[in-house]
Amino acid sequence: MDTQIALLISGFSYPAVFLLLLLCGVGAPLSEELVILTGGILVSRSGASFPLMALAAYLGILAGDSALYRIGYALGPRVFSHPRLSKMFPPARLELLQQMYMRRGPLAVFLARFLPGLRAPAFLLAGATRLPYRQFVIADGAAAWIPALGVTWLGLRFGPRVLADVQGGLRWLLLAVLCGGVGWLTMRWLKQRRLVRAARLLAPPSREV
Repeated sequence: MDTQIALLISGFSYPAVFLLLLLCGVGAPLSEELVILTGGILVSRSGASFPLMALAAYLGILAGDSALYRIGYALGPRVFSHPRLSKMFPPARLELLQQMYMRRGPLAVFLARFLPGLRAPAFLLAGATRLPYRQFVIADGAAAWIPALGVTWLGLRFGPRVLADVQGGLRWLLLAVLCGGVGWLTMRWLKQRRLVRAARLLAPPSREV
């Protein structure tokens, strides 16, 4: 399977990455990370465009996730009794997802992308419960950039050496990097706010004429 993926991507480049990721989204037995990594490796070996490859990965991820959402939206509550899809919703998982949506709203879509075993059922549930598509695509679009850019870059930078880590903690690593970046930006913003507040306190009061 890995060899077939590599041959498809080397032969058809960006369209192959997009199509394979779309198939991943709707349940094809493919590794999303492997497809994106292979695209990055192709960039390093053939001189393909990194921005275009990352964009193809991003659009493929988004298309696959949106397809899941649309399936859930079309089925509505019937998704829980569907012969195949209902298997994704054992009671414990369904309760966890419902709590995530109640507490986090669209943020649950963002988080579900990085939680193994929850992505597909979370996106189906988002559609079945009629979460507005605009909220879904904004949250999912924000999350999809992380693997699209990050994993493509890993393939470009390290090549086949990272293939062994595909099934490991790669998603958790990307999420940790994201959280670190968000935390750093938040700290900078808070520091700037404190400086602005201190400057206002130290500034002499304006005199009215």
